Amino acid sequence: MRLRMMREKMVLVQRMIQGAMPKQLKKVRDRNYLHNTEIMLTKVKMPLPDMMAAVLAMDESVLDVDQVKNLIKFCPTKEEMELLKGYTGDKENLEKCEQYFLELMKVPRVESKLRVFSFKIQFLSHVCYAFFFLHVIEFKKSLKTVNSACEEVRKSIKLKIMKKIIFFG
Repeated sequence: MRLRMMREKMVLVQRMIQGAMPKQLKKVRDRNYLHNTEIMLTKVKMPLPDMMAAVLAMDESVLDVDQVKNLIKFCPTKEEMELLKGYTGDKENLEKCEQYFLELMKVPRVESKLRVFSFKIQFLSHVCYAFFFLHVIEFKKSLKTVNSACEEVRKSIKLKIMKKIIFFG
């Protein structure tokens, strides 16, 4: 059984090297996974080269943390990378998922970079939240000071006397 599977894989790899289309990914991953990958790619709504440029630049203005997490979730396995590595045919003939895998393979240590990118985005949002939280605390202290000053003005006996003097003229 294993010997037959190894032969099949060898034949697939040989076809890949000769430029055959890598439909073999469907054998490596189930159809649902490939379908979900394509759904995720349609949600990103940007060309694959632009997406990879944003990943390389770690530009959080282009990709948000959810999109980066999805990119991590749908990274190709080493087996899939090996299948696609020898592909020499026209990339337009490939499915969107396979084109995505090929683009990811252009980035060295792509999964590690995506994880660092995700951390960077989350770190910045946590720092911004902490900064905002500190400002809210300071603002509340300032409001308490203003409220206590207003309360003292309202309760001031001297001001009440001044009010009566002004009222009677």
